Amino acid sequence: MDKTLDIKYIGHFFKKYWYIVIATCIIGMLAMTVYTSYFITPVYQVSTDVLVNQKKEEQVTAADVQSNQQFVNTYSVILTSSRILDQVKNNLNLTQSAKQLKQQIIIENVNNSQVITIKVTEDTPEDAALIANEMTTVFKSDIKNIMDQQNVTILSEAKAEDSKTPIAPNRKSAMAIGAFGGLVLGILLSFLFQLLNTTIKSEKDIEAITDIPIMGSIQNERKKVKKRAKRTIEATD
Repeated sequence: MDKTLDIKYIGHFFKKYWYIVIATCIIGMLAMTVYTSYFITPVYQVSTDVLVNQKKEEQVTAADVQSNQQFVNTYSVILTSSRILDQVKNNLNLTQSAKQLKQQIIIENVNNSQVITIKVTEDTPEDAALIANEMTTVFKSDIKNIMDQQNVTILSEAKAEDSKTPIAPNRKSAMAIGAFGGLVLGILLSFLFQLLNTTIKSEKDIEAITDIPIMGSIQNERKKVKKRAKRTIEATD
């Protein structure tokens, strides 16, 4: 008789193979924990802020604000240009190229302000802070040669101690992914075992795969005789 996939059968299925699903979930979590701990290099991120102001008059008009914002956008591009990054690379004797260094840098301008935030990622927070601070130093020094203006102020330096927790890998997310992968694998393995196992071992198996209620069962008389003989021997001893 073909197996009907109803709620009763599914409940019996998971009750029968629950240990496989739990085991694969745990194994998946442990595997991702080991992988992120020993096979992935942690990445740290530090940031520094610079202020860009085109004019220093006490009264600033709306046109000045718009002009300053255009300068901010221009300066954000200059910060990751080869001219700046090549100097940073040479000053710090970095092994990566300017193109690779650019991929480690994120430039942000929050809420259209005149503040530019420079975020640098590296294998250690100390190296990230070193690169970020060198970028602001080179940028502030060279901007007068590029734009013929000296209007950059460093608001805050990058500090390694502010970024002791790596931004990647995210071990909690990795463990969740491992648990989900283990769950899927456990269900697939359970279905495979169920398909390969065609034997019926108890009344519950019959009830699970058929709609026929069990009215009674025939006991193995040989086993019953052995049990009785064993109890008689124990009693006489």
